[in-house]
Amino acid sequence: MDGIKPARVADHIIDDLRKRQRNGLIELPRLKLRPGDRVRLLRGPFAGHLAIFAGMKPRERVVLTFLGAQQRVTLPQDDVERIRLHDY
Repeated sequence: MDGIKPARVADHIIDDLRKRQRNGLIELPRLKLRPGDRVRLLRGPFAGHLAIFAGMKPRERVVLTFLGAQQRVTLPQDDVERIRLHDY
């Protein structure tokens, strides 16, 4: 929604959603993370910092342990990437 009226959505976005439709449902991309995986934050004021993946919340948001065990944050899944030990 855009306030009280429906939002306009670009045709290419609608086309992409239709391509992912299976039996009336849209297949969402899967984030291949498991609790304990190390991730790098890609956007925002802490971009480049490392965190530990703690799990998923509804609406495709990731929960991270950040700055040791001091902070727990919830971010869109596109804002993190999995890293391997030799990546940092």
